[in-house]
Amino acid sequence: MSNKNLKTRKQWAHESYVAKDLSEIGLFFKKFYLGSGEYGSMGYFDWKISRNYVQPGIINLIKDNGKIVSTASLTPKQLFFQNHLIDIAEIGDVYTDDAYQRQGMFSLLGNETRKQGEKRNLKFIYGLPNEAALPGWIKNNFGILDKAKISSYIYPVNIKNRIQGKLNWAFSSIVSSIIAIFLYLIFKSKVLIYNSYNKIVVKEIYKCPDDWDSFWNKAKLSYDFIINRDKISTTWRYFENPNKYNLIGLFVNDDLVGYLVYRIISDRNVKNTVIADFLTLPGYESALSFGLNTIVNESFKLGVDNIILWCVEKSKFSGVLKNQGFFKRDNIPVIFYQNSYSKEIVQSNSFHFTIGDSDNV
Repeated sequence: MSNKNLKTRKQWAHESYVAKDLSEIGLFFKKFYLGSGEYGSMGYFDWKISRNYVQPGIINLIKDNGKIVSTASLTPKQLFFQNHLIDIAEIGDVYTDDAYQRQGMFSLLGNETRKQGEKRNLKFIYGLPNEAALPGWIKNNFGILDKAKISSYIYPVNIKNRIQGKLNWAFSSIVSSIIAIFLYLIFKSKVLIYNSYNKIVVKEIYKCPDDWDSFWNKAKLSYDFIINRDKISTTWRYFENPNKYNLIGLFVNDDLVGYLVYRIISDRNVKNTVIADFLTLPGYESALSFGLNTIVNESFKLGVDNIILWCVEKSKFSGVLKNQGFFKRDNIPVIFYQNSYSKEIVQSNSFHFTIGDSDNV
């Protein structure tokens, strides 16, 4: 379809999704979503929008003769802010059919979706746009949450793919194996030294333990800004999610002192372990290394290329990650809609934010 035959910007109209649209939305993302994983599947949107634990979410569509050509979503969540739990939402990027670009759909769907969220009393609306979408959000009165300073971190498990283009196949395999074993031994030695002073027991858990909320009520007090991680929200986020997650509990004398959540994501070129979430009680930040050790062991067995996660730079966890061989990679821009309520929230001094607080995994 040529651009001259497309409707002009003023002619496009949005509509809210209905249940029968979910399968078509899944097909739309199958064609246009370029990331890893199953983002956009029918089951995924049914979980995060229809069965959301806070309130039903929002999906807005633009259709041309019944065909979906653009979509945006809003996922309700809860934020623990200054000792209060408030309803907020994450706005997803606007995805538009390549043949319909530059038709004003980004602003139309982005603004309408945000307005609908505000009408539902979702007081703080944030997002994690890709590089191409960021300027568009900034033009529509979104700011960047500079004080959070969130970065991505990577632990290279297998570097063969990185050096194969520079060395021949056989030699690159040998070199990558030697480096991987060297990094693994360093990692293990640091964990053993810490374990000589602290008796941490690591267990895989298949549901939130009975003392989860007791753990959460203590852990959250260390932060001005942290997305809700109580038993109900964590069960919804990871155990009811259509994607498979593994949850590791960190225990001292049978008491939960921390946890990590991870999943394996593969595509044609790379296989990554993504640590979606982690948190410990105050004073137990170094215990994170035991969960990392378990995930590193599993990643080596499964032939994973990298372990990746997000972490607030100024948190105590970032020091643990660096000490265990993780490298800082990229800065992660978090955007927020600028209104009277957000002005107070963005002045928070202590943040906790992980990939699991986004739609990115």
